[in-house]
Amino acid sequence: MIYPSIAELSDEGVNRYALSIATAKSARKITDEQLAKAEANQEAKEDKYSSYSSKKTEAPEKPVKEAIGKLYTREYKVILPDEE
Repeated sequence: MIYPSIAELSDEGVNRYALSIATAKSARKITDEQLAKAEANQEAKEDKYSSYSSKKTEAPEKPVKEAIGKLYTREYKVILPDEE
């Protein structure tokens, strides 16, 4: 089970459906950012003047878990359709 619980995430009156949609959209945004970063790193490695390092990179946190964390810390906010 992923911490924090749904009750802790929906303390601002957000229903579970809106919370799940916001989490999915946030996870998609995070995935897109990770893919863009990986493509940029790949292009840098293909540059013949760049130096290659043998250091292992740390695996990123899973996008859904990261999205839940950002919603919990209020870095991302759930915006309901009637609030736009």
